[in-house]
Amino acid sequence: MEPSKTPVIVDLMTATSVFTVLAGVWIALTPLFAPDLSSYAATSDVVTGVAVAVLGLLRLLRPRRTAALAVVLTLLGAWLVAAPFVLGYGHHPGVAWNNVIVGVLVVMFSGVSAAAMLSSVRHTTGKVPPTSRAKVRS
Repeated sequence: MEPSKTPVIVDLMTATSVFTVLAGVWIALTPLFAPDLSSYAATSDVVTGVAVAVLGLLRLLRPRRTAALAVVLTLLGAWLVAAPFVLGYGHHPGVAWNNVIVGVLVVMFSGVSAAAMLSSVRHTTGKVPPTSRAKVRS
């Protein structure tokens, strides 16, 4: 990759991290718009939303030092997709669909951000980051 394309990769990492922060804030605020949501569901949304927002903010501020957080964000996004069914609030279709859509977006954003970060490191240093090297057995 040409050095001139590196800023595009950095912009991609930044944009996906900003969207992750916004998605976390949105999920954390969801219980305000669904007052009849169970306490388990509301607590899950607030805790997960705050976690997503904080981890997204860390990824925004230090993308190369927090690459492993992309995995945690992916797991949190998967939880957002599963939570309506696990916690039994699928009967609130608006909240359930909100969680599923935002969860899928968080998984996508964290994946794109991680891929862009790996690409940036690979193309600026010419080396594959140690955390992404596959172990070869002989």
